[in-house]
Amino acid sequence: MEKLVEDLIKMNQAGEVLELCEKYYDENILMSSNGNIFAKSMREAYDKQRGFVEAVKEFEVKLISLKIEDNIAELVFNYKITDLDSVVNEFVGRHIQTWESGKIIKEEYKSIN
Repeated sequence: MEKLVEDLIKMNQAGEVLELCEKYYDENILMSSNGNIFAKSMREAYDKQRGFVEAVKEFEVKLISLKIEDNIAELVFNYKITDLDSVVNEFVGRHIQTWESGKIIKEEYKSIN
């Protein structure tokens, strides 16, 4: 699982968000964002994230921490995103992922201030 998580990190840092959706999200992934349901399938997650990705002009993603225990990966990233209007949004996010058979079946995202 460590190699899969390392690849996912590289893809995220390269801005390959949609590609990592297709590669690592289980078809029936359950995703939440700050306690609210974000998506109940890979396709729903892909479609919603496509809108975010298309609005990005520049991005910088840095891994702050990584913890893997059993089938749970906890990743914390610092995101610095510049949109098409040159507005910069910088934030830290924690992703808690439950992996099964090489796919993420559940991901909880939480913003950290």
